Amino acid sequence: MRASAVLVFLLAVAGVTVPAQAPLPDEAAFFAEARARLASNPDLRARYAYRERRTEMQFNPFGRIGPGPVEVYEVFPGPTRALTYRRLVERGGVPVPAREIAEQDREHLAEIHGHERARTGESARARAEREARDRQRRAEAQAQADEVIALFDFRIAGRERLEGEPAIIVTFAAKPEARPRSREARLAAAFRGRAWVHEHEYELLRIEAEATEDVSFGFGVIGRLHEGATATLVRRRALGSWLPVESRFEGTGRALLLRRVEFTSVYEYSDYRRFDPTRLAAMLAGGDLSARPSGW
Repeated sequence: MRASAVLVFLLAVAGVTVPAQAPLPDEAAFFAEARARLASNPDLRARYAYRERRTEMQFNPFGRIGPGPVEVYEVFPGPTRALTYRRLVERGGVPVPAREIAEQDREHLAEIHGHERARTGESARARAEREARDRQRRAEAQAQADEVIALFDFRIAGRERLEGEPAIIVTFAAKPEARPRSREARLAAAFRGRAWVHEHEYELLRIEAEATEDVSFGFGVIGRLHEGATATLVRRRALGSWLPVESRFEGTGRALLLRRVEFTSVYEYSDYRRFDPTRLAAMLAGGDLSARPSGW
């Protein structure tokens, strides 16, 4: 008899009432709701400015290689996703000089103005072609996301409270018959793990994944990611929405066939605030971004 069953039996003998566990939700309905929420996340993130802290380390058997210094960015959504402004404000624990920040502001404002001039001067035919290309890119991105989701077998494994929130535990692994086509899908299919999804709001709270096999890049010539690499994403409630607070990737691999590499990449997100993307150009022109909000 399992320990949990023994405990229930002893409590019953002692006359203690054990509250019945609510049944786990229907998998098909639960996954449909969770997927719908997940699909809206990219649009949600575009409504917030935030602070991003990057820590990236790479090592080989002979010592440290690659960049490494901690970098801190202030991130502001722009009028289009391509015009999101990533403003470097700290490098290796040292604040970026004000003149360098001002130069970043001028360069990004010039990019926005160039984008606006191109839109203003384009013909009806050029606009139609651009809009068609945009639709094609969105369709391709959606098809890629659908392919990745379709690769996996998702199962509800239980429930628990995660940081005080009611969560459903979902396990996932690539289906044995999965045949990924895109590079992104091949990478995703090499991972299995579990996720915590809010039981009532259907929002992803946390995901932990581990590579179950080696994955090659560039036909194995550019690099290889080794089995055992791990990826973690944590989301928390902020300003009434569920937003990322940390993503972490750790593992080993080989670069250019020969060099063994150990790497750790940690992204931390904080200080979210609502931001109107259409105001970015005016704020850059007026120097308003230089007045950082409390906590920045």
